[in-house]
Order: sequence, then structure tokens, then C-alpha cells
Amino acid sequence: MEFTVGDMVIEALGSDGDDRAIEFLATPQGAEAPAVFVIHREQDWESARLTVDPHSGSIPVAAVEWAVEFAREYL
Repeated sequence: MEFTVGDMVIEALGSDGDDRAIEFLATPQGAEAPAVFVIHREQDWESARLTVDPHSGSIPVAAVEWAVEFAREYL
């Protein structure tokens, strides 16, 4: 699924198969490459984690905020 949030495109690539993680690509306007990150949920949201691809560079906070809200609905 692809969404436009402000001046960036965020793509939710899917889950890890057992619905505990969703991978996201966030591409701000003018960026050369997308930032890649994953939101993982274990037992509950207090134990949720954010994993960032080390080659992604910086990720806009707005993209992470949006992705967390998206993940709360789908995980």
C-alpha cells in the first residue's frame, strides 16, 4: 500500500507472515533513496520496537509517527 503524507510517500510493504512486523519505505520529496524501517510488535505496544536499515540515512519523524499509527491498526 502506498500513501502520501505531507511531502513524502510512505509505502507499507507488508508483514513478516505472522503479523508482528510491518516494513515501511519513506521517501521525502527530493530524496535520492527511500528510508527503510520496520515496526515490530511483540506481546503489546509497550514492547514494540523500531528497526532502521543502516543504509537508510535519516528518517523523518512524521514518517515514523504515521507508521506507528498505521501499525497500531494492522498489527
